[in-house]
Amino acid sequence: MFKKTFLVFILAASSAFAQQGDNTNTKDQQRGSDKLDIKKLEQKYWAAKDDDFSVVQNRRYVKAERFYLTAEGGIPFNDPYSSGSMLSASVGYFFNERWGLEANYNSANLKDNDAVKQFVDQYGAIPDHNVFKSSYFLSGIWVPFYAKMSVLDKAIIYFDMGVSLGVGAVNYDIKESEGDQSKSAMAAKLGVFQQIFFSEHFAFRVDLNNTWSNQDQMKYYAPGTVVGGTTVSGNRDLGSKMVNDTSLMFGFTYWH
Repeated sequence: MFKKTFLVFILAASSAFAQQGDNTNTKDQQRGSDKLDIKKLEQKYWAAKDDDFSVVQNRRYVKAERFYLTAEGGIPFNDPYSSGSMLSASVGYFFNERWGLEANYNSANLKDNDAVKQFVDQYGAIPDHNVFKSSYFLSGIWVPFYAKMSVLDKAIIYFDMGVSLGVGAVNYDIKESEGDQSKSAMAAKLGVFQQIFFSEHFAFRVDLNNTWSNQDQMKYYAPGTVVGGTTVSGNRDLGSKMVNDTSLMFGFTYWH
């Protein structure tokens, strides 16, 4: 009787141990199946053959198929003879989030800067120079950057940065002693801008614009004029010169 009882006990213990081992193996297999296979993921989504990979980003404020109006004010800061202020107005349209078209008009209110005043004080004469008056351009716009930025963990700012490339005309005055001569010249424009969105319809915008135009140059004084005891000689026409105008503009954009 004792032998039978002991044998039954051994068989029951062996069966329980075997069952426990099977359960452990089953759990290990289940845990292993839940693990993420990084190698397979890389092969599927990061393979070199995947040329169409792109970042998917949710845009809160979209530009695609929308018109906008921009009003800005600013200053020129590379003019060797003039200082003052500038006003700008732009209207544009974005075909999608990357590409747009913009028409722009700029008007300047400039006066002789300290360099001209110093030249007059030193030599008793006004230097030969032109003064920028206004310009208008038609530009293509490309926006490669769109981002979100946290401000002190209190708010999220949405902004983008783009490049504009355009053609148009520059109006300028040639300074002459008898009276200024107004001229215009074809021009090219390259600009970089950034805008920060406040809402669906309003954004703050900053532009750094460069324009190049081939402008006629003339002497301020006519040949034969006596200036500071010296008689002006030679030709009055100084030919043409490539002029670069740079301006920094700040303003607001309304999106419709």
